[in-house]
Amino acid sequence: MVHRGLRIALAVLILAALAAPAAAATYRIGIVQLVEHPALDASREGFLAELRDTGFIDQVEILYQNAQNDPSLLAPIVNNFVNERVDLIHAITTPAAQTAASLARDIPVLFSAVRDPLAAKLIDSFEAPGGNITGSSHYQPASEQAALILDVFPNARRVGVVYNAGEDNSVAQVLDLREWARENGIALVERTVSQSVEVQQATESLVGQVDVIFVPTDNTVVAGLEGMILAASRAKLPVIAADVDTVARGALAAYGADFFKLGRLTAQQAISILRDGVNPGSIPVAMEEDRDLAINLTVAQELGLQLPPSVLDKATIRY
Repeated sequence: MVHRGLRIALAVLILAALAAPAAAATYRIGIVQLVEHPALDASREGFLAELRDTGFIDQVEILYQNAQNDPSLLAPIVNNFVNERVDLIHAITTPAAQTAASLARDIPVLFSAVRDPLAAKLIDSFEAPGGNITGSSHYQPASEQAALILDVFPNARRVGVVYNAGEDNSVAQVLDLREWARENGIALVERTVSQSVEVQQATESLVGQVDVIFVPTDNTVVAGLEGMILAASRAKLPVIAADVDTVARGALAAYGADFFKLGRLTAQQAISILRDGVNPGSIPVAMEEDRDLAINLTVAQELGLQLPPSVLDKATIRY
């Protein structure tokens, strides 16, 4: 009985030792993400990688919550971070950033994977965001990214676009696309969705109506990309995107920013705020000047396409 009691006591001590943190963290960072998909995950992973590489991760406790593409969960997540008294909130996507900005007024907020924080009314300006917020942005006119369509398909005259009309980021891109289409004599055929499960059906409705589909940086659509790729591939309909991570998932080509690098830039801002006491509103929004052109040669072969040399030569990522 003595030995048994001793074994139990030792087991309790071991479990307590394993459960106890090695050292108390100096700062707590709450990360709220709208939905999981490669670009948004890359933003978060870049953020954490920069914290690790700088050694700052040793001073930080990370609280991560994902809303699983349910915007109604964003407010409870942010409120939980406020109640937990986190030192900083990293909000990934425009809806997450808007929620954090409205509910966490006394906590520094850093956004990432936000295309146009000005249009989303998150900041006063890119140079001086103001208030308790700043972050990184992949801002790029959608017209610049859609130009890839004519580089690959110079004779394209009907372009389909699927987007969530409830996302400010997406609406801004489509407004730009409409102007691009008008200037180039292209008919823009629009389909809207509110959930990722609707993406495949929306894509199927474009079959026979368009020459190519363009995917903006829309979280709802990108989260449901597999459904789009399935419907498009069955119809031999090419997909061009604004998110380079979609190319590995079956899009033909994309021209856009590296979300992992943007996540690193956001982490650098976090370190400045937490360690150095810099006011978030005085930190300019970080932008990645370089853009990647990704192409999927396997998809091109399946579609029976020969990509132009001008596109092949500029490609920085190939699958």
